[in-house]
Amino acid sequence: MKTKILFTLLAACILATGALVFLLPPAATRWICLPAAIALVDMLLLMQNVIGPSLVAQRGIELISAQDLNTRLVKVGERDADKIVTLFNSLIDKLRNQRIQNQEQNGFLRLLIEASPMGVMILDFEGRVKLINRSMLRITGIAHDDEALGCGMQALPTDFASKMARVPLGTNAIIRSGGVNRYRCYHLSFVQTGFQRQFYLLEDLTDEVMKAEREAYGKLIRVILHEVNNTMGGVKAVLGMLHDSADDGEVREVIESCDDRCAMLCSFIRSYADLVKLPEPDKRQVSLSSELSAMVPFIQQMVGSRISVSLDTGTDPLQVSIDLSMIQQVVVNIVKNAAESIAGAGHIGITAGRDRHRVWMDIANDGEPISEEVAQKLFSPFFTTKREGRGLGLALISEILNRHKARFSLATDADGITRFRIVFP
Repeated sequence: MKTKILFTLLAACILATGALVFLLPPAATRWICLPAAIALVDMLLLMQNVIGPSLVAQRGIELISAQDLNTRLVKVGERDADKIVTLFNSLIDKLRNQRIQNQEQNGFLRLLIEASPMGVMILDFEGRVKLINRSMLRITGIAHDDEALGCGMQALPTDFASKMARVPLGTNAIIRSGGVNRYRCYHLSFVQTGFQRQFYLLEDLTDEVMKAEREAYGKLIRVILHEVNNTMGGVKAVLGMLHDSADDGEVREVIESCDDRCAMLCSFIRSYADLVKLPEPDKRQVSLSSELSAMVPFIQQMVGSRISVSLDTGTDPLQVSIDLSMIQQVVVNIVKNAAESIAGAGHIGITAGRDRHRVWMDIANDGEPISEEVAQKLFSPFFTTKREGRGLGLALISEILNRHKARFSLATDADGITRFRIVFP
């Protein structure tokens, strides 16, 4: 505004001087031209020393307001103005370099977050999801980040988020999912522009915990098997001697019963040892759709007429690399457990499909739901809800699927249907 006023005054002075020279007589013009020339020179000096730097400063303010860090000011030939130009260009260079450095750091940080095996979820100042990586999407079961971005924790389309929201700020807790998967959830915060922003980290402990459990119960079973076999070997030898020397038929029957019981105990302990000594899978490419179709008649015969069995695999052959005999054993055990949970008439549905590059399989039943208490103990070594169970069924399933590096879960969903889901690698 001031610059425009000065320009206007300069123009008015020039016009007034010209008018006087034109209108006044020649004798008076001589007395006017000299002061007018001096005034004009003063105005030009004023323009160079005041208006020039003012224009430079104004242009710099416009560039900063527009956040234009690529344009440079040009020197105008006036010492003070050129100092402003040099200082401005130096500041702009520093700001541009800082912006580039920040962009590179932010890009690198985003790449690290996206590639991290840990689930990462960052909230904005209002507690809504601002950033979520693929690991967090996979763990929580959210299909796409569009379903999470901009949502609060309670509005996320997964029950896992409600468990995360219950972890107090600044602490961590173990969260179980699907009966077998265990995650350590960290609820932390950082300060940005003077305000607190919260974020969540999920560390997958499933493989680590299950490996430790396998090593622990494997060692225990080997010790028990060794002691039982040594003891039962001696007992059976003594029983054999007593049986040969006994004359009474009833005594012989008692000895034979004791001998059978010893053999059953050895067989019972050996079944646990067989689980520990499970061989590595011999994987081959097979069509999961075809193999499941071939198993349906056997499954229907196994569960009986009171339970109907359905299969839906679509038109995709669903090629997977698996040990067929092991996966067939998994399916049989899952179906057997599902049938035992159905008191009367019921239904078992087997479905399979492809999610992007991964083949999945669900075995669902409408039997008795799995309680929260039981869900926390599923797949634990030797755990069973059956009166005469050994706790080997789910342990065997878990061991086989882990050796296939498959993800799996068992839970009763909100619709009351219990689903065993397997996702092959």
